[in-house]
Amino acid sequence: MARRHESEHTAAVVERLATLLGGGVVPDTAWQRVAQADALEQAAEGRRRRSPETTIARLAREVGCGSDAGALLQGHPDATWRALGVTWALATRTGAPLAQSLRQLANGFRDLGQSARDVQVELAGPASASRIVLLLPVVGLVLGAALGFDTIGVLTGSALGFGCLAVGGVLMLVGWLWNRRMIAKATQHPTTPGFGLDLIAMVMLSGRSAEHAKAAVRDALREWRLEESGFERAEGIVHLAAEAGVPAGELLRSEATLERARARADAAQAAAKLGVQLMLPLGACILPAFLAVGVAPLVIAVLQRTIG
Repeated sequence: MARRHESEHTAAVVERLATLLGGGVVPDTAWQRVAQADALEQAAEGRRRRSPETTIARLAREVGCGSDAGALLQGHPDATWRALGVTWALATRTGAPLAQSLRQLANGFRDLGQSARDVQVELAGPASASRIVLLLPVVGLVLGAALGFDTIGVLTGSALGFGCLAVGGVLMLVGWLWNRRMIAKATQHPTTPGFGLDLIAMVMLSGRSAEHAKAAVRDALREWRLEESGFERAEGIVHLAAEAGVPAGELLRSEATLERARARADAAQAAAKLGVQLMLPLGACILPAFLAVGVAPLVIAVLQRTIG
């Protein structure tokens, strides 16, 4: 079975932690219970572990030995796990309600997982088409050989053939790199959109002012190497809440949800545009390479046989 997206897996872990903590389970026991449930799921699904010990199992073991979960996740290579770590650390430092904060974090991770799936679906067609198109020059060579012409001998047996091969090879390389760069650009999107606003709302629940909350969140995000997104709008949102007499936390969380929705729409739009943009390397590189490697040797072989 295909491995679930990391954001979705982390969302499940965070949601379970939030439920257990909200039910009165102490943190050490909560980590142990979540790790046991994750291990049972892996065994039921028949998945192979890539390492002897999963992240959640290691965390449960080390937290049980007295280590801090937030500090353990500070150096994790995946941003979703670092986001869990900074949320845990900030709630511990400021006294913010951890269970409520984790539920909000889990919702954000689900949005990220859905966005990643949408982008993968949108990119499936263009990416497959680009790989097939890159094979056109090879198809031309195979077609010439199937027709009984020594196209490979033409490419390797004369200066003109070597020239066609060199031009075609360079064009294919440029086209492949161009395709790869465009696909990579289309898949780039913020790893934790709106997360900073969620954290500011969380810290304000501990009774701290907006300025103190922003400073604490900004320092923590830098410490955990996460994006500082949404800070430019936080001040305006807090001012709006004060003028309207409504809780600033609700407005901040609403803006964070809206930011995730924007990021999701932008990612889907970039993936949709890719199908049209891939026509550029096709026309500029791949088709000329097909002519140089697949068609030109066939024409030369036909002329040689005719003259001979």
